[in-house]
Amino acid sequence: MIVKDRIQKIKALKKAIADFESEILNALKVDLGKPEVEVILQELYPIKKEIDYTLRNIHDWTAKRRASTPLALSGTRQYVLAEPKGRVLIISPWNFPIMLTLRPLVSALAAGNTVVLKPSEHTKESSMVIKKLIESAFDKSEVEVVLGGPEVAADLTRQPFDHISFTGGTEIGKLVMRSAAEQLCSITLELGGKSPVIVDSTARIKRSAKRIAWGKYLNAGQVCIAPDYMLIEENSHNEMVLELEKSIITMFSEKPLESEDLGKIVNEKHYKRILDLIEEAVSKGAQLLVPGGELKGKEGERKIAPCFLTNCTMDMAIMREEIFGPVLPILTWKTRNDAVKIVEMNNNPLALYIFSKKRKNIDWFIQNTKAGTSAINEVIIQIANPEIGFGGIGSSGIGRSNGKASFDTYSNLRSFLDSTNMYNALQLTFPPYSKFSLALTRFINKWL
Repeated sequence: MIVKDRIQKIKALKKAIADFESEILNALKVDLGKPEVEVILQELYPIKKEIDYTLRNIHDWTAKRRASTPLALSGTRQYVLAEPKGRVLIISPWNFPIMLTLRPLVSALAAGNTVVLKPSEHTKESSMVIKKLIESAFDKSEVEVVLGGPEVAADLTRQPFDHISFTGGTEIGKLVMRSAAEQLCSITLELGGKSPVIVDSTARIKRSAKRIAWGKYLNAGQVCIAPDYMLIEENSHNEMVLELEKSIITMFSEKPLESEDLGKIVNEKHYKRILDLIEEAVSKGAQLLVPGGELKGKEGERKIAPCFLTNCTMDMAIMREEIFGPVLPILTWKTRNDAVKIVEMNNNPLALYIFSKKRKNIDWFIQNTKAGTSAINEVIIQIANPEIGFGGIGSSGIGRSNGKASFDTYSNLRSFLDSTNMYNALQLTFPPYSKFSLALTRFINKWL
């Protein structure tokens, strides 16, 4: 597929998204109770930025990438060409069903691939809109949307694809990786984990509390890089609790469950799971704080009020499982090593956040932890910049997405060596070997 055709396809996608904007807004309100502001900023805007960034750079990305020629290879030239991998499968999650389906599609199309999309069965309205949107812009031979449950996704992963991209939970990610291994196809996994936010006593607590509360309770806590739990230096704990409470009331009013700005949990299964985690933590000594008083919404609403837990310990299930809901466990630490030891009790997180005014502390935490991505004195917004890529490490993911990193992920970076008409000294090393060829190879090994 020539670059001009790829550009036309990406522009067709951009137009289709604009045409279906009202349907997208309505679908996400039904599926997740998302406010219009959140849909525009967290679902539509990132796709628009990805499209614009890709269109600005696609000619550079698809051009020959020249490499310098070492003296030992004089008489040749080297370069890399980004070629399409071929047929790509993108399996997307339910928490950001539009953005996490269509944003990787931009990169897959830019790289020249044909694509099969499998959106989540948990957000049915959004998945139906995606199907209609794609069918309005593409032929099935270019981009196809397949709807269905886990059995459909499992069957797709057993089909002969050249690359599989999966965003979702770690356990399902392992199954997808096994299927990819059977085909020996490349894979991108964006998983999750327990992403900590570390706060020291030098941090501006009021400012930090606002940002942490926003990141934690965005989309009712159903964000893969949301702060999962807080580690705060002991002498700042009480102030943080007070500021968190103020931030929640400011954002969602004194009756958060009645706020139109609070989303809902995706389904009854996850709703019950989150409540069970809270109940188990309280039974083991945690203190539940719910600004506004009421934890649960009306029957069938699947709303949980923004809340946090103090006096948490590592034997609680809520400190071992990814929460994916609007509850923030808080633990304290006395030394930096204490904080890092707690982080290391779980697998490498997708994100890790640090709030501090002391550069020495920030650098120390960076050097002594591992994570796929991090932000300093902010949360979540690092994903917005396509220049820096995004991805996990270990159990939180494999591969990078967004921007050029995503384009390269969906490309076969084919390397070339092209012999010129210039004299090539390498032929002097061909058999039959002689004292001269041995001396020449020793010279090359030592000096070139």
